[in-house]
Amino acid sequence: MLAALSLSAVAFAPSCTTPTGVSRPAIHSSSPMMSAEDVSRRQLFARAGAAIFGAAMAESASAKAGQFGKIGIFGMEDMSSPYVPGGPKSGPESTYGYAKTAGEFLANGYAADVSREKALFDESARRFKTLQPKIDSKTWWFVRDELRVQAYSMRESMLALNKVNSDPAAVGKAYKKFWSEVESFDLACKKKEQALANKEYQDVLSALDAYSKLV
Repeated sequence: MLAALSLSAVAFAPSCTTPTGVSRPAIHSSSPMMSAEDVSRRQLFARAGAAIFGAAMAESASAKAGQFGKIGIFGMEDMSSPYVPGGPKSGPESTYGYAKTAGEFLANGYAADVSREKALFDESARRFKTLQPKIDSKTWWFVRDELRVQAYSMRESMLALNKVNSDPAAVGKAYKKFWSEVESFDLACKKKEQALANKEYQDVLSALDAYSKLV
């Protein structure tokens, strides 16, 4: 590999020829801006860099499938991996490479704490229940925009609540029922049919109350 790099470097190196085509040695400038010492120092760093690069390429070329190349520079190993050697690097008991744990995992029980999600759900539910005046005034664009503003955070908070619920089948069914009613309500608003929108809105509120009782 190093030989190939050396040959490629020579191939791109400028050569100096006489008018008759006979090669002659290149003439070094005697300018104080580029002394012989500066040239030799630059060549030294270039050769050192080429050697490191060649060693890295050789290591990568010989690695097995699924492995990363390893470079050891200034005492650092495995620069391709952010983990130190040791214990599990994934899963609930992960130590991210460290062989032993020290104390309790800080994230223990994080999935069971849904207080934040419950607060987000309550706020979205409150805003769903304020849409009647907009339906009465036929402000359809506002109603449909509000549904979309609340949809993302409300779905996420409801899914988090579903995961910790003691009756996942019942809460899952109520979740699907609610969003089915929301889609029907949105379609009625899109059609700008007030009587249908009022009917679908009441169905949405009924489904929302049924879900809320489970969480």
